[in-house]
Amino acid sequence: MSGKSRILIVEDDPAIRDGLSDLLQGEDYKVVTSSLGRKALKISRAKMFDLALLDINLPDINGLEVCRQIRSRGDVFPIIMISARTETVDRVLGLEAGADDYVTKPFNSNEVLARVRAQLRERHRLRERDTGQTAAKKRRLLRAIMFTDMKGFSRTMHEDESLAINLLRKHDAQISRVVRRYRGTIVEVIGDAYLVTFASAVQAVRCGVAILASLKDYNTGKRGPERIHVRIGMHLGDVIEYKRGIRGDAVNIAARLQQLAKPDTIAVSESVHDAIHGKMTIKVQRVGARHVKNISTPITVYRITGNSKGARS
Repeated sequence: MSGKSRILIVEDDPAIRDGLSDLLQGEDYKVVTSSLGRKALKISRAKMFDLALLDINLPDINGLEVCRQIRSRGDVFPIIMISARTETVDRVLGLEAGADDYVTKPFNSNEVLARVRAQLRERHRLRERDTGQTAAKKRRLLRAIMFTDMKGFSRTMHEDESLAINLLRKHDAQISRVVRRYRGTIVEVIGDAYLVTFASAVQAVRCGVAILASLKDYNTGKRGPERIHVRIGMHLGDVIEYKRGIRGDAVNIAARLQQLAKPDTIAVSESVHDAIHGKMTIKVQRVGARHVKNISTPITVYRITGNSKGARS
């Protein structure tokens, strides 16, 4: 693998950080380091990286949250967790947060190098495959796009990791079951976040409402920390479909709408609202125009809370 690859090291122990830096620079990689999670997030926004080595126990926010935020904004470069945590639960949490590999301390330098090379080879292979695709293999389609996210998952993971894993499993079972019922396609799962597409906006909204209803039933009788609450965003628009996923502004808009949604509600764009108008008996509230990151024009947002027999969109 070419030494031109750029690697981010996030580690607060100076000896380990400097040792990893020297090791990788000795292999002709370009290395940037940080001892803080928030600083690492800023650096990774400003610069393109091919891989990150990420410690979990950091002084400000932990590496699991750093990993989750990197994935939630759509960055796909490989992440290798390096941690003194050796329990199976810790490995599961790291991989569920979006990491590609997990190495425990103390580690062998040759093993770390081998894992770095393996991840970079895979990244290079996937890039070549994407580059080699012809325009005919890249389809532009109209899709209803749904983003879901579990409220408070990062905090629960920080406070009670065993509970967080159990909640994530229950959440995944609920989401995947309902999505299958409404013939959605799960494009990507990043920790507790789901990216799903549908052939129609009506099916997407029906699925979203069913998810809220299913989780409401699940939460009945459970104490606060054991309840699962989600925020859902939906948009109808053009996407470019690849073998490995979808791209386009429509995906970004759905993700931003999810961030605007309140817990246990669905935030939809005007395109979704117009597509379902008169076709569904649900309660829809106009929130108004909102400016969102990386989208040049304001988005008119509507809020859906679930079934309501007396109201029509």
